[in-house]
Amino acid sequence: MNRITRDSIENIEVLQPADGYRFSIDSLLLADFAGPRQRDRVLELGAGCGIISMLLADRYPEIHITAIEIQHPLAGLAEKNIRINHMEEQIKIIREDLNNIQRILPAGSFDYVVSNPPYRPPDTGRICINSQEALARHEILTTLTGILKAARYALRPGGRIAVIYPADRSISLFSGMREMSLEPKRARFVHPDANSQARMILVEGCRDAGVELRVLQPLILKNGGKIRS
Repeated sequence: MNRITRDSIENIEVLQPADGYRFSIDSLLLADFAGPRQRDRVLELGAGCGIISMLLADRYPEIHITAIEIQHPLAGLAEKNIRINHMEEQIKIIREDLNNIQRILPAGSFDYVVSNPPYRPPDTGRICINSQEALARHEILTTLTGILKAARYALRPGGRIAVIYPADRSISLFSGMREMSLEPKRARFVHPDANSQARMILVEGCRDAGVELRVLQPLILKNGGKIRS
């Protein structure tokens, strides 16, 4: 990782690679959708440069966040971003493989989990498996199942998880969540414009909860990434 840019999102300053993996609007949508309660212990699975954790920390000043990131260059940037934004007391980065979560963290120790999982199969198109972006976007280092297993392990009974995923893979997400007893409770489809099919879905689930899903009004993205309901 060589060239680094410095960008501003809301009240947050963000260092990120100029040419490697850069966060997208998916991260901003997930941070906006997630709803931890004050004083919640929050876990982010796959932190990247730390943007989701920092946005949540800014909006919920009494929560404490642990963020796991396996790619050391990105984890290093996340740590720098946390220092730049003076969030050392709120956010802790763990440089580790989330698939090894049972060796890293105690079971049932979190109230809320957030994750923007990799969603492209490793055999989709021509990719460089060593590239930063490929590792973040493709199911190479982990899968949706791996993310959901880690979330199930980390959440206390009644704890919640928020994820964003491609709309055309919604069935995989819902069935995977149910298999892990992370019952989907709240969902919102995201459309690029009013005349297009949904591209992404935001889902919040609850560990060991009963069956009842609330589907929210679709989210329509306007030009420039602005959002209207």
